[in-house]
Amino acid sequence: MKLIMNESFDNETIAFDGFSFKNCTFTNCVIIITTLQFHFENCSFYGSTLHVHPELPIFEVSHRLSQSSYDHDTRCYRDDYKYPRTSVPLPTTSAN
Repeated sequence: MKLIMNESFDNETIAFDGFSFKNCTFTNCVIIITTLQFHFENCSFYGSTLHVHPELPIFEVSHRLSQSSYDHDTRCYRDDYKYPRTSVPLPTTSAN
């Protein structure tokens, strides 16, 4: 996996597959997750939307999501990436 560290992303659509993000900030981004071939740690999400492929195991995805922090405007959907149908609660973590 390609490691991306200490970057800020604004108003972008990003496919997480194949990447590892550490200490990154995502503001008003659309995050697409179609496989479990991704990792992120100590990242922050503000006003972003995460779209998770519906066939991925929700426990595994939730565990990976719990490694970062989210504001109240960030949403997570388990859907087909175009028409959100099922909202998935994001784990609550405290920003360090």
